[in-house]
Amino acid sequence: MGIWFTEQDGDGLRVSFKVRDVLFSGKSEFQKVEVIESVDFGKILLLDGLVMCTEMDEFVYHEMISHVSVLAHGGQVSKVLVIGGGDGGTVRELLKHQTITEIVLCEIDGLVISTAKKYFPKLAGGLEDERVTVRTEDGVDFLKRQPDSSFDLIIVDSTDPIGPGEVLFSKEFYAQVSRVVGSGVMVCQSESPWYEGKMLKQIQENVGGVFDQTLSYVAAIPTYPRGYWSFTMASHRNLKTSAPDPEIFAQLEPLHYLNREMFSACFALPNFYRRKLGLS
Repeated sequence: MGIWFTEQDGDGLRVSFKVRDVLFSGKSEFQKVEVIESVDFGKILLLDGLVMCTEMDEFVYHEMISHVSVLAHGGQVSKVLVIGGGDGGTVRELLKHQTITEIVLCEIDGLVISTAKKYFPKLAGGLEDERVTVRTEDGVDFLKRQPDSSFDLIIVDSTDPIGPGEVLFSKEFYAQVSRVVGSGVMVCQSESPWYEGKMLKQIQENVGGVFDQTLSYVAAIPTYPRGYWSFTMASHRNLKTSAPDPEIFAQLEPLHYLNREMFSACFALPNFYRRKLGLS
């Protein structure tokens, strides 16, 4: 039957990938970092046994967490902070925007960055761009040192709310994000809509407790548990959810997942998820 990697999601679900080879296995002071070569999804980056991205479908997550937030800002983002995201995929997408002049990537685990550069060069190549500054340190500590309103956009590209990523879901953390982003936009990954409602609503309440406006949106990501993922965007300004300006969007093409029609549609949430968030 060959070798299989299995990710367990709670007590009732397991997702398995047939493995060709284990390319790397290492441990930092924060977590275990692995790269496996799968049969159907190409190389897969694992952190503490959880799938972070695969070569086959990483573009969905990275396009949605980056472009949607920039376009909701009105396409006029200049300075961006990415907390987490050491694989480099979010930075790669942000670099497609001509208005962005500076990106700071703050990743706590240097092993994630070095592993991505070696095994996922198409993801991590943008980390060498002259517009990008890479900081290997705790994102919480980094935020505390930043002046008010010093970034137009903050992207929290974190792991799940366990281990080193747990603090990145707290109300105290979002309060610091709100201060540093000022009148700009924040976006974070906010787990699967199929997850337990208490956790999903807590994320919404923590974000909504420090921002004037919050919006959730969704995307289909087959290699994440349950295959359906959410993002939460927040701001102290009115966010743009209508179809983006065609000239601005044309600068990004070709994209593999996001298009102008999908930009507006991704904010339409299914009823079961709206109820979990307390929206209906």
